[in-house]
Amino acid sequence: MLSFRTHLAAVTGMDDFDEETVLEAIHLADDDILMLSGSLVDGSGTPSSDFDFCVIARSKDDRFHRDTFPRSRHMRYYTSGDRVKASFDYLPHSLLGVDVEYRTRDEVTDMLAAHARLYAHQRSRARKSSAFAHSAVDFRVLSRLSYGVPLTNAAAFEELARGVRPGEIAYTAFRTAVGSYPDFRDLVGMWAQGDHESALIAARKLGVDTFRGLSHAHGNTNRNPKYLARFLDRLPLDRELVSHFRRLHAYGVGDGADAGEAVLEWLDLIDLAFDGIRAVRDKADAFVGRRDFLDLLRNELHDGMRWNAEISNEYCFRAREAEDGLPPLRELLTAMTARSAAPHHLPLREWARGRAAPVGENDKSA
Repeated sequence: MLSFRTHLAAVTGMDDFDEETVLEAIHLADDDILMLSGSLVDGSGTPSSDFDFCVIARSKDDRFHRDTFPRSRHMRYYTSGDRVKASFDYLPHSLLGVDVEYRTRDEVTDMLAAHARLYAHQRSRARKSSAFAHSAVDFRVLSRLSYGVPLTNAAAFEELARGVRPGEIAYTAFRTAVGSYPDFRDLVGMWAQGDHESALIAARKLGVDTFRGLSHAHGNTNRNPKYLARFLDRLPLDRELVSHFRRLHAYGVGDGADAGEAVLEWLDLIDLAFDGIRAVRDKADAFVGRRDFLDLLRNELHDGMRWNAEISNEYCFRAREAEDGLPPLRELLTAMTARSAAPHHLPLREWARGRAAPVGENDKSA
């Protein structure tokens, strides 16, 4: 009998289960690749997690169509038009569930090619990217391919997996995650109004995004923030930094009167996260290195710009993922609240000299 129990990470409080009952929910064909992945494999699972399987078929068959899908035992299934994408079931007398995605080998190959285009696009720009939404990439599937375990047809899986480049997946995740200047600018506006509670919500988002970026710089391919603290615990990071993040993220502040100080505490923590990103990004082969990233920033500047404090502060914020010695975010917050420029050493006008305005882009990679 096909067995997968040995591939599961230890989960405290997990109910026992019958493997045959789990496998009955999959509807496996002989030449399918069956991949096991998800939180029960990567070690972030809980007693209410699902067994996450992906069936990668040679081509579409009756399981891929609404009217012929063998769903008699399933509680629900997900479709896009006629196309069945996934099925979901619960195990009796257990918190555990069974999720099965249905893909074809061509679909996975096409997704890997789309991701390669997305990665090339993101390497050419320095801004936080929303191109993922246009890219025809299911990032969750790509992440799972980077660590999934083939339970059947391992040779076919290995052939397919040659196109999976975890470092590149981590970089596209980083580029869509790491904290952005528009988010910081929103925070400043709330702070300037004296709305410290809203500023705290914005600071928490900026902090989570930046720590997600830090985890991706260390090779994490999972974009889902719900287990971020668990991912950070596994990385070679300063334990005090991780503990500080966990405390602020999980417990926040006890009283609204403390919101302003908590915003500043978050900004200090975000500065430390950026320190961590700078420390490792040159060692991550698939990442745009620090000097190359600054070149991307430099190429955005041109002689026709109307120089003002806003432009100076924007590049002071954005350059910190690659440049040392920039003023801390507390100082940037103070300067922007006063409608002035924070002092920094970036030679923005020198970078702009002799450059024409760059051609616009449509934010699409495919």
